[in-house]
Amino acid sequence: MTPRRLLHFTLNTILAFVAVSLVSACDRSSMFTASTVPTLRVQDIVVSVSADASPGAARSGAPPLPGNGPTVSVAGNQTIINGGTLPVQVAGRAPFDTIYMVVAAKTVGLASEAPGGVDGFYEIHLPALQSAATALLAFPQTFPLRSFDLRFAVAASAGPIGPFATLTTTPIEVGSGDVQVTLSWDVDSDVDLHVVDPANEEIFYAHLQSASGGKLDLDSNAACALDHKRNENITWPVGRAPRGQYTVRVDYWDACGVGATNYTVRINNNAGSSQIFTASFERTSGATVTALPALSDLFSGAALKKKGRR
Repeated sequence: MTPRRLLHFTLNTILAFVAVSLVSACDRSSMFTASTVPTLRVQDIVVSVSADASPGAARSGAPPLPGNGPTVSVAGNQTIINGGTLPVQVAGRAPFDTIYMVVAAKTVGLASEAPGGVDGFYEIHLPALQSAATALLAFPQTFPLRSFDLRFAVAASAGPIGPFATLTTTPIEVGSGDVQVTLSWDVDSDVDLHVVDPANEEIFYAHLQSASGGKLDLDSNAACALDHKRNENITWPVGRAPRGQYTVRVDYWDACGVGATNYTVRINNNAGSSQIFTASFERTSGATVTALPALSDLFSGAALKKKGRR
């Protein structure tokens, strides 16, 4: 038997009217001049970033020029989803205590194809010198770009920064709406997202949609048939999410031959709040998983045993 994680939360959805600019499918092929393409900020593409519990600060302008500081390698899931998260492992050849992150746009607006075009960068100060860190990125519920790269560099204290290392991403558009629950993980195992709505109807791989409108619109690595997306998403459309208590479960269906799996759950609601949970599953069958602590009045955790699948 393999354990699975249970998260509880009570969510009182606050329905609001939001003015949205819609672009039709035919408009996506329209050509825009440089003057009509709005300037994007790094916060428009990555809404937050932290590393080892240290929050990143968004800075305007260009990052410091790379010099002879520590070289770095980065690793992370290349598939990302709107409203989701991405842990990135940053490893330096020498100790560092500062991480810089920039977004390199491949597609600026809808027309031009060139690097750059995004203003600003994130700067993360770690509590001490270290040779590796995990940067946790959170994305907006709507991507302003169809494709972009993430670039990371590090520095030690007041020394020069090293060269930037690139992680290429492949954004996938998923549903967001009034309530959105996302799951991402770091290796090619089979992890499943479950959400039970206030009417006690469970949404998961075998029951894709509830009467309340909740829907699983992305499932990954089902039964170890690896697609390498490593993201799942359950959402309620605008105006459909019921008030009440929701239960979120993360089920470690199968390790698929890999070791431990690190995963992140992010819960977004239409009140503009967001909660992020990070935890791990061990490969060993029957391992004990510690319950997540209560993070607020709306969220609490407990461990459950895995149920059968497929």
